[in-house]
Amino acid sequence: MQMQRSVFRLAAPALAAAALALAVPAAAQQQHAHHDAPVPTSGIRAELIRDVQQLEQKYLSLADAMTGKYAWRPAEGVRSVGEVFAHVAGANLMLPMMVGVAPPESMPAANLQEAFGRMQTLERETDEGRVKEALRHSFMHIRHAIAAVPDDQLDGMVKVFGQDASRRAALNLLVTHMHEHLGQSIAYARSNGVVPPWSAGGGD
Repeated sequence: MQMQRSVFRLAAPALAAAALALAVPAAAQQQHAHHDAPVPTSGIRAELIRDVQQLEQKYLSLADAMTGKYAWRPAEGVRSVGEVFAHVAGANLMLPMMVGVAPPESMPAANLQEAFGRMQTLERETDEGRVKEALRHSFMHIRHAIAAVPDDQLDGMVKVFGQDASRRAALNLLVTHMHEHLGQSIAYARSNGVVPPWSAGGGD
């Protein structure tokens, strides 16, 4: 689907320009992913949160396994190991703004233009410890962000990179984005002789 492919190319100039032009409505800016939002136990949001929890375990274990290799990149002009992790962290913190969930107070942004600027700054972070902490914090935020969107608002329409989409589709897109970059990170690890920790026992 075109919308699904679009989010995976955030660095492309044309897409970035379109994304930066989208301001989050003032009313939407007020919706924070409160830590006391009830965690759903059934339905699409519960399924997405379970998926995010599995992704979190894999990302954090791989981030630890790749310690000392964050500067490696497969080719000039391609994101490095650390830049991929930072990109995922930034997306997790900022892209929920598309469904009306404000970023955490640690990375405030008034609109998507400012949010993407902060994402780009995070991708330039070279301290491995800070990248890991941002990644860990971002998963906590995205779980709360999913929980903060009530079921009765999932079919409501929002703008996702200039296209109309339901909040349900936008949340799915956030998780799909993480899966794409997990595959990329696994390939990076294998290229460096690192076996993903969850595969070390002979699994996939």
